[in-house]
Amino acid sequence: MKNFIMPLALIALLLSACSSNAETINFEDKSFANTLYIQKVENNSSSEEMNKMVTDKDKINEVLSMVEGLKVEKINTDTFMEKLQSQSAYMFGFFQGDGKNTEKGKYAFNILEDGTILLNYDRVDNPGTPLITTEKNKDLLNEMKQKLEISF
Repeated sequence: MKNFIMPLALIALLLSACSSNAETINFEDKSFANTLYIQKVENNSSSEEMNKMVTDKDKINEVLSMVEGLKVEKINTDTFMEKLQSQSAYMFGFFQGDGKNTEKGKYAFNILEDGTILLNYDRVDNPGTPLITTEKNKDLLNEMKQKLEISF
């Protein structure tokens, strides 16, 4: 009996060690924002020429659809900030409002130059736990820039 239980215990231990805390990005409703603000940050600074506001609902929904389904895992705030400050990034912030009088941000993520995506929110309206994609997505930023006609 001992010879049977030990291999099973070992297999269970290995399987639990191999499992990850990966989650999948999912939006129940993409109508939570009517303004998307994009800003490029280089060397921890930006300028007026490196930002754009998008109010086209279809384009906002397309951007959200592009990140939906990505695998992410939780990271701590210190790691989030270290990664964010380590390289150039595009910040995507989703807001509800008229562009001048906007409410607090509803959702946000950052795409680093190496394709890593850092998410400020674990779900809409909940900036509690930062997330990071489990894989780099280098082409995703270029696709978004093309759809949103971003040249910076």
